[in-house]
Amino acid sequence: MKFTLKGEITFSKNATEAKEDIQSFIDDANKELLLRGLGNETIEAGAQITDWNITGDKLNLTIKSGHKIRAHDGLLRLKNPLSKIVGKKYHLGVRDMHIDTYEISIPNDEYSFNKDAALKFEQIQDIKEEDNLVCFTIKDINESEIKKQTINRIIKQVATKEELTDENGEQLDLTYKMNSTPGEIVYRSDKFETHPVDDVTEEALKLGWVKQFPGKGQWFYGPKMTALERAIESILVEKVLDKLDFQECLFPKLIPFEVLDKMKYLEGLPEGMYYVSAPKRDPEAFDKFKQELIINHEIPIDLLKDGLKDPGYVNAAAQCEPFYEFLSHEVVDEKDLPIKCFDKSGWTYRWEGGGAKGLDRVHEFQRVEAVWCGTPEQVDEVRDQTLLLSQDLASELELEWYTEVGDDPFYLEGRKVENRGIEFPDVPKYEMRLVVPNRDKGVAVVSANNHGTHFVEGFSIQEAHQHNIWTGCTGFGLTRWLFGFLAQKGFDKENWPKMVLDRLKDAKTPKVLTWPKQ
Repeated sequence: MKFTLKGEITFSKNATEAKEDIQSFIDDANKELLLRGLGNETIEAGAQITDWNITGDKLNLTIKSGHKIRAHDGLLRLKNPLSKIVGKKYHLGVRDMHIDTYEISIPNDEYSFNKDAALKFEQIQDIKEEDNLVCFTIKDINESEIKKQTINRIIKQVATKEELTDENGEQLDLTYKMNSTPGEIVYRSDKFETHPVDDVTEEALKLGWVKQFPGKGQWFYGPKMTALERAIESILVEKVLDKLDFQECLFPKLIPFEVLDKMKYLEGLPEGMYYVSAPKRDPEAFDKFKQELIINHEIPIDLLKDGLKDPGYVNAAAQCEPFYEFLSHEVVDEKDLPIKCFDKSGWTYRWEGGGAKGLDRVHEFQRVEAVWCGTPEQVDEVRDQTLLLSQDLASELELEWYTEVGDDPFYLEGRKVENRGIEFPDVPKYEMRLVVPNRDKGVAVVSANNHGTHFVEGFSIQEAHQHNIWTGCTGFGLTRWLFGFLAQKGFDKENWPKMVLDRLKDAKTPKVLTWPKQ
């Protein structure tokens, strides 16, 4: 796919006197800024400014690019660094960016072009089909539309990359363009003595360690299960996070839409979250609700809806969201990096639909979440350290485990098919699983992620010297550690490792005549 953009950058005043410095900036941008994130791709996949001139307060540009760094993404990359160069010396501000014409060429041997869909878009003009190419033009695109990635969404609707399909013809997303094989096992533990339990959930119910809650995918965790969870949590913090000098924070669990929008999470998995509405300041609406409830002894949902504002939040679905918002629009200095924080203060919520089952796949679960920001090298190193220490810990607990390349980095969900020039590593995600006896697939207990520049760009996090910074996170699924531990070691404490027993507080199950049912 090829792109030719003709547009302009408007300054706050005549920019002729800055011509020499703008020339130097463009030369440097063609060598580095517009090629950043190419990875193993050739230079043709990046963007280049091929022609430019200054007329009064306007910098007129022609940018040509390949598929990896599209020309309009290249235009956006120019704004902030150009502002810094011309601002301090010439007191020039960058006021606006605009695309006059944007020509897009799509090779028929790589993409399937949907002409019927294209004809429905008013923005698409001059469709030409010649040889092995389909060419069309989009005109008059303002800065807001460029930032909102309107262009990429239009392209996504009319052009489908043929190779991004699975065996059933279903479209795959950007996560499958990693330089690694999803599902490939890269590490595996030794064998250990186990005392397997056929069904952890049923055994926990029978012993009174848990009780099912009315909400789907929710459980009441009794004293004995909670004591084990606290023991494992303290071991994880000491053996992994304290060793790596992570600092504990308290992260909010009610996440506003504006934060999710920066994450691109709403675009990728809107059906996987719980939405929250605040009540209106309308006592009369709730008076009607209460009256109807008292009379009929049924919750009048329609009246309740009348008293609620539109949803504006979700319950935390990733747990790391507040860290990126903490750094949003802030400036960090490379010498102070990496910044490393963790949170273990509460629940995480995900709607699994019909996928919820037992104690291992739930809607509400406990996690410890580690998040950090640093140079690309630091982010990769910290991610790998969290993974290796987790593996060492599992082996020290004599639990069988294996680690595989992850196939669903959550932070790329909102970038399906579109690659907007973000940088990300060869392997964005590793997933460590505890073996579950008599199951083909183990239970995932550690998700170790390197986000590249996804959140740095989305939250406008800057380094003081314009050096490249990335973010990463590792989630420790405490509820699943419990499940995997009990699946291998059983419920008899005689078979548990000393490290757990040393931290296990005495706990007694409440005596209730009618529970647990025998």
